[in-house]
Amino acid sequence: MIRLIVATAFLFSVISVGLVAVKTRVQEMETRLSMLQRDIKDDRDAIRVLKAEWSHLNDPTRLKRLAETYLKLAPVNSTQIASIKALPFRADDATPRLAGQPAPPARPAQPQGAPEVASRRTTP
Repeated sequence: MIRLIVATAFLFSVISVGLVAVKTRVQEMETRLSMLQRDIKDDRDAIRVLKAEWSHLNDPTRLKRLAETYLKLAPVNSTQIASIKALPFRADDATPRLAGQPAPPARPAQPQGAPEVASRRTTP
């Protein structure tokens, strides 16, 4: 009978220690959960403030006023617009030239509507 009482007391002690350990762990997890929820709320509040600030900073009337004040821009004149044909072609040769070296020969003009043909062939 004494053995049964000792075994029951031992089993009760082990279960009590396990229960206290689980309770402590659950409390730690609840504390962490509340901290994470608070951090999420703070981040959402910060995002809301940043969105409001972004809307203010990108207000078209504000941007127009700042551009007129600081950029001193004027509307584009028709003389400032060039056609694609007026732009120089880029040299096909990718190697850099030193000052004083002659430029590579210019590419012949393509007829309008003709597809661009690769000038270098790759062999398999």
